[in-house]
Amino acid sequence: MASELRVNTLKDAAGNNSIATSFVASGSAKAWGNLDGTGTIAIRDSFNISSADDVATGKYDFNYSNNMNNDDYTPNESVSETSGFEGNLNRYPAIDGVSTSDIRFGATFSGTLYDVDELYVTVHGDLA
Repeated sequence: MASELRVNTLKDAAGNNSIATSFVASGSAKAWGNLDGTGTIAIRDSFNISSADDVATGKYDFNYSNNMNNDDYTPNESVSETSGFEGNLNRYPAIDGVSTSDIRFGATFSGTLYDVDELYVTVHGDLA
């Protein structure tokens, strides 16, 4: 049997620190993923990511399990290269495109795209 809980405000166990449920729903990440972008790419862990595509050298797609409401959401990417050049200062994140169903991202240095072993993407916005 399915049940539903309807509340306007959440409080801690002592009845303090209240927050409106709209802040929880609107402020939570709607998707995130941790990708190994070298060799055969692999999603290490994710939320609301159904699959990943290796588009080209240094370019990847995360496909959403549940689409975003529009393409005006806020993506954030970070890169950590732990092999080869060692250290995340050698590569820069590159969000390459967003749609309601996926996000294209990668890693670049001096205008050249590179495969790297750790890419992290977080998306905030409204789900469809």
